[in-house]
Parts: sequence; C-alpha cells; structure tokens
Amino acid sequence: MTKRTAVTFAIITLIIAFVVAAHIREQHIPMFPSDQGNTASNLHNSGLVFEMDGKVFFSNPSDNNCLYSMDPNEANPKRLTSMGVKYINGANGFLYFYMDSTKKSANIKGFGTVTNQYGIYRCKANGRNQTCLLRDFCGEVQLCGEYLYFQVNTNGGSLEKIRVDQKGRSLVAPEKISPVCYYNGNIYYTGVTQDHNIHVMQASENGGNATFLEGNYFYPVIQGEYIYYMNGDDNYNLWRTNLITGEQQEIIDERLDCYAMNDNSIYYAFSDPSNPCLKKCNLDGSGTTVLFSGIVNNINLSSQYVYFMVYGSDDVMYHMPLNGSSNATYFEVID
Repeated sequence: MTKRTAVTFAIITLIIAFVVAAHIREQHIPMFPSDQGNTASNLHNSGLVFEMDGKVFFSNPSDNNCLYSMDPNEANPKRLTSMGVKYINGANGFLYFYMDSTKKSANIKGFGTVTNQYGIYRCKANGRNQTCLLRDFCGEVQLCGEYLYFQVNTNGGSLEKIRVDQKGRSLVAPEKISPVCYYNGNIYYTGVTQDHNIHVMQASENGGNATFLEGNYFYPVIQGEYIYYMNGDDNYNLWRTNLITGEQQEIIDERLDCYAMNDNSIYYAFSDPSNPCLKKCNLDGSGTTVLFSGIVNNINLSSQYVYFMVYGSDDVMYHMPLNGSSNATYFEVID
C-alpha cells in the first residue's frame, strides 16, 4: 500500500467513523429517573403550553393546533408539526405529545392532507426526527422519569406507560386515572371507579398504591409543601393540604371550573352564572383580582404569560402578562 493510498484510506475511515458516531448520537434518546414533563396544572388544562431550555412550545389554535416554538417573550415563532397536538411534555432536548390529524395545518399539501395519524409522538426540540411511539387514542400524558404515562381512551379506558425509547409498553391500571400530578417519584391521582379519594402511586416497576386523602377531590397539583385540589364536597372550592403535617385548609371560597398555578399565584376560572371570569390570587388565597370577564377554560402558564380560551371559541387563544399589567388580547401566531 502506497503512502498516498494509506492516507486516503485513513481519511475515509475517519469520515465513516464520524458519520456513524453522528448517526448514533442523533438516534440516542436520553432518559433519567429524575426527568419530569409539563406542570400538573398545565396538563390538567390540556397541556397546550410547555417551557423548556429557554423556549416555549405551544399548541397554536391560529394554525389548527399545530405545535409551535417561540421565545418566552413570544418572539421568533416556528411551526414544528403539521397536525394538532396537546399534552405537550419534554426533557433533555426532546418533546413528547399527543398528535391527532383531525386538525391539520392549511400549509400542508398532497398526501399529508389525507393521512390519518394519531397517537403519542416524540421529536427533537427543533421539530426534527418525529417518531410515533404508539398508535392509540389517548388522553392525558405525563413524563415520569424514563417513562411516559398516558390514558388510553379505548376499551373502557385505562392507564398505561411506555419508555421514551419506545420500549416496555405495559398496563398500569385498568381505569382511566390521571397521571399528570407527578412529584418526587409518585403520581397523585383522583380515583375514578371506586371513589374520588386522592391516591398516591409509586412510578416504579413494582410501585405501591395507597390512599392519600379521603374525600371527593379533583385536579390535584403539588406546589411547594402543599397539594392543592378542587373539593367536590365544598362546591368545588379550592383547598390545600400540607404534605408534611396533613393540615387541610380552604384557599378559595368560590366555585372553580379550572385553575393553574406557579410559584407565586393561582389563576382560576370563577364559576358564577351571572359574572363568570378569570381571577388571580396569591397561593394562600389572598389578593384576589379579576383579569378577564367571561367563561374561560384551558388555562396554561409560561414563565411570562397566562394563556386561556373562552368557552365556545376553541379556535381562539387569549394571553396576558402574568402580573396582569396589560389587558388580555387575542394570541395569534402564523409562521
């Protein structure tokens, strides 16, 4: 072998090795037991907004609920999917969501307009490498460590899980319980068929299950040292229980339709036939202010904005700064 041939062979070998390494890195799905997806309060409200690594990912009603990304200040929007999504989660540079082709972007043409696609999908944060992890009609989805826990809507409903690398799909529970309130390795959920207590399930291979709070409680969210929930025995007012002491207290003495929260505030739909509205208060229920008049739902939060919809207008999303410094306006984004 001549010197020139040897050098050429070495260069080709290095190029092949580089390409193979790049391909392996491209296909690798990082996963860790500590991973967690979207907030419970966003996912209780269809999981339409999710923030990760300096980007906000959202289901865009201005473009048939397709998945978009943007900066937290709403600059630089970019469409990532051509079909409608909800229950958006993510970790380690990957997104996980439920996608349904009943809603398609008006920008797609040809074969894509007639395909029927649905199920739980995975893609990179830039929208590349979209992969269907499972084909089923699903409800709520939450990333719990290395697994996606998801509701199955068929055959009476159930809770299942699948690892993020598409391995190990299995049945978790034969009832359609909500997996979205995930905290410190445990899923807190409301019973469906036997009771409406809040139960706690270990999200592990042989996880245990126990009753956490007895009552008729709905939409649990853990924030700080408390678990918050709507109390069905008290007109669906908002209550909380201290995770350490077990002390219970009423936080909002008004009937709620839904709510979302962050480290500082609670945003809730006040259910009043004569004066329905979106309100905001502190975590202890103090400092209540009215943000918007109307019957609102799908309240989702990012680090800078509160997003919501108005009953009967699911194709329109509103937004306003978290602090209420300006009035709510239409949130319209077209890439």
